[in-house]
Amino acid sequence: MAECATLVVLRHAQSEWNRTNRFTGWMDVPLSELGIAQATRIGEQMRARSMRFDLAVTSVLSRAGHSLDLIIGRCGAPSRPVVRSWRLNDRHYGALTGMGKDAAAASYGAAQVHIWRRGFAAAPPPLDAQRQQAIVMQFDEASLPHPDALPRTESLRDTLDRVLPLWESTVTPALRKGESVLMVAHGNALRALFKHLDGIDDMQIPSLEVAHAEPLVLRFDESLRIVSRTGLGSLPR
Repeated sequence: MAECATLVVLRHAQSEWNRTNRFTGWMDVPLSELGIAQATRIGEQMRARSMRFDLAVTSVLSRAGHSLDLIIGRCGAPSRPVVRSWRLNDRHYGALTGMGKDAAAASYGAAQVHIWRRGFAAAPPPLDAQRQQAIVMQFDEASLPHPDALPRTESLRDTLDRVLPLWESTVTPALRKGESVLMVAHGNALRALFKHLDGIDDMQIPSLEVAHAEPLVLRFDESLRIVSRTGLGSLPR
């Protein structure tokens, strides 16, 4: 492995449901007009810094995939095909899916909703079978495992268990070869991954926030330890 491998990670640009403050989870909601502008600007910033990638990975949700496509449309496609995996989907928010966050607090209590949103082990109530079927039908059948194997709700711990196989099978080998990887994912998928990479304990994870459309450039040593992290805007042109 080269002295430094690079991973650029970002939470997708703003979606329509982010704009209206709703729990999105596995609903396939498009980018807002602001989100399209955010992703386009990120691609232009990467192009200004001559950033190129060997590999790009994202979820099968369009708000992440479209963000990635807009970015690489500006800075150039990776040298290998983009990996689009359900394992990088956002956390499944169960019965909260589609609810406004104020409405959820009114229904379940603000303290309980905070535990579901920010904690590690607690999951919201599961989504009912009819709405779960509607979610599954959004996707190309080939992009998902059997519907019976899919979650109807997830804790952050469940999300980490889902993300790690992709990290180990796809991202880690590229980093070990010293390659540059671009990952466009979702807030909770990235919170789970950072918990793993940084060894964040269960009591500290509620305070970790991942903002939309703010790329973070991570550099790794030969042991895949993070040796630096820098916001994209702080890199020289």
